[in-house]
Amino acid sequence: MNWTHCWAVVGAAVGCLVTGMSAERTYAGEGGCVGDCYVKDRPFVINRTFKRRIQVQQSVYEIAREPSLYGWTRQKVLLEHDVEWRETPAVYQTIHVKERTPSRYVWEKRLIRGREVMCKIRIPGKTVMVEKRVLVSPARRIAKPVYGYVERRVLLRPYKNIAIYHPARHVYTTERVAVQPEGHVWRKVRGGNLWD
Repeated sequence: MNWTHCWAVVGAAVGCLVTGMSAERTYAGEGGCVGDCYVKDRPFVINRTFKRRIQVQQSVYEIAREPSLYGWTRQKVLLEHDVEWRETPAVYQTIHVKERTPSRYVWEKRLIRGREVMCKIRIPGKTVMVEKRVLVSPARRIAKPVYGYVERRVLLRPYKNIAIYHPARHVYTTERVAVQPEGHVWRKVRGGNLWD
């Protein structure tokens, strides 16, 4: 078989197919359809229910501050410029002690044989008890510091920032819609009149 014969067979088959389609079109156009026929039609409407989420409020962070806590304390302090002086007097004590008096000479007038004579006479020493005042502790001047009290404010607990998270708020809605697909479809018609 050569190429010329092949092209002749293909041309004959195409001619038969075209003739058959022309005959079918002519037969269908007369008001009837033999076998399965298809008509061009719009697609069916599809009903769908859509659920939508709508954000009403965005999520936010709120910063709340817990305030500091303070207290008061009373403290004893030295007052530098105020000094109180206190004086203590001297303390004495009287005691008895034995003392030996030294011997001494005195001049004494005497009358000897009718004549007045000055004589030097020795008086011997003797032991006597005498009182003495002795110092026990001297007088003192003592500086006494003066203290005062002051109230001072102290921090018991520092402030603290607290982050509070508020999540987003959403609402949900449902909506039923009819969806009409685009384009066309071929719908099968079995027999009868295509235009009924």
